[in-house]
Amino acid sequence: MKVIPDEFLIDAHHWLILHGRYVCKARQPDCPQCVIRDLCQFKDKTAA
Repeated sequence: MKVIPDEFLIDAHHWLILHGRYVCKARQPDCPQCVIRDLCQFKDKTAA
């Protein structure tokens, strides 16, 4: 919530769900294509 500008709050949860479905997949995350990689707290995944 701190990072998301007010004008995007309404849609942000949808975007995060879609991001998890298509980019940050549980078995095979696509970290090089991730636009929020700098915010990721799973450093083992983002080392790619």
